[in-house]
Amino acid sequence: MARFTRIDVIIRMRDAGINSIFYHKDPEVCRNVIRACHKGGVKIFEFTNRGDYAHELFSDLNKWAEKEIPGLMMGVVL
Repeated sequence: MARFTRIDVIIRMRDAGINSIFYHKDPEVCRNVIRACHKGGVKIFEFTNRGDYAHELFSDLNKWAEKEIPGLMMGVVL
């Protein structure tokens, strides 16, 4: 089951006024960018599917974010 409902995501997107969209092949760079965005007030983050095995990287980042930044909504743009 998803951590957030579709309605929760839509509401968060509307309320945020900004949608961060990002990709980098290095997971540490991704974690640092996600952390910095969250500290800056971003509560929803989109990861783009631009590189080889991006879906695997997103899976790892999503698991990391669930533990490290529990309220952050992570999504993927295909």
